[in-house]
Amino acid sequence: DDGGRGLRRRRRLVAWDMVATATKEEFLGLVHKETILVGHSLENDLSALKISHQFVIDTAILYRNPRGSHYKIALRVLSRKFLSRQIQDSGIGHDSIEDARAAMELAILKIRHGPEFGLAPSFVRKKLFSVLHETGGTCSLIDDISVIRRYSDASCNSIPVTSDDEALSRALKEVKKEKVKFVWTQFSGLNCYFKKQAEDVKALNSRVAEVISFLTCKTQSKKVVQHSTTSELKDILMHMDARIKRLYDALPVNSMLIISTGHGDTAIVQRLRKMLNESSDVAINRDKIVQALEELQARAEVAVCSVCIKH
Repeated sequence: DDGGRGLRRRRRLVAWDMVATATKEEFLGLVHKETILVGHSLENDLSALKISHQFVIDTAILYRNPRGSHYKIALRVLSRKFLSRQIQDSGIGHDSIEDARAAMELAILKIRHGPEFGLAPSFVRKKLFSVLHETGGTCSLIDDISVIRRYSDASCNSIPVTSDDEALSRALKEVKKEKVKFVWTQFSGLNCYFKKQAEDVKALNSRVAEVISFLTCKTQSKKVVQHSTTSELKDILMHMDARIKRLYDALPVNSMLIISTGHGDTAIVQRLRKMLNESSDVAINRDKIVQALEELQARAEVAVCSVCIKH
């Protein structure tokens, strides 16, 4: 009767609530605030658990459907196309481990080969140097070989270098060439310094302690907080400043010089994330690492760009 059906329905709802609650508790025990979730159409699972999470890599979004953003490509289709592997064909439903492994491998392909990987030709964005070449200008790309392989094309002068001094030397030659309209180069000394500091345990602990001190002091006191600057860092900045000046002095009149940091200290952010993911104990308290990571990540996202015209 109706009463019996209603009772059975209430029992099913109670049973589901118990399962969802247990699953949610287990999920929250494994996934921390800074954990990166990887999966396919994760909004369905998160919605069912009534959970909101900040860091998500969703392969249903990474691999766009040519029909438009309202459509999603099935995980089994992506697995067959990019992993050469059939999944979800056992006839007994989804294998969660199989699905999770496929989503992770698909995400790694995007990370390894760049955001354009797997896109149809109409989706692929043109490279900067290709666009500039179409306007009639020749370009020169002077950088590390890994950067050249990713961003150069047949239309530009690709010049691999291994040091800042070599980058400056080649750039000084390229800016004097009349046919070359755009020159790109990078001075990587500062970034190399950040990487070295991030791997130095003593320097890392000192930096984290400095950030925690900054965060815990009173708001009015933050204005007078002094950030430590090593003699090595000062020397690197002085050399970078001197290289930029030499490059500016060599530019023809009416040339535009653009100096962009791109990002801040990402090396320490990556190092702290690695520490949080390591199973072994770390010297710094986990809560302090998370607190420092949030602040350092916000700082690293801040970039500086300066533009001037040579007169």
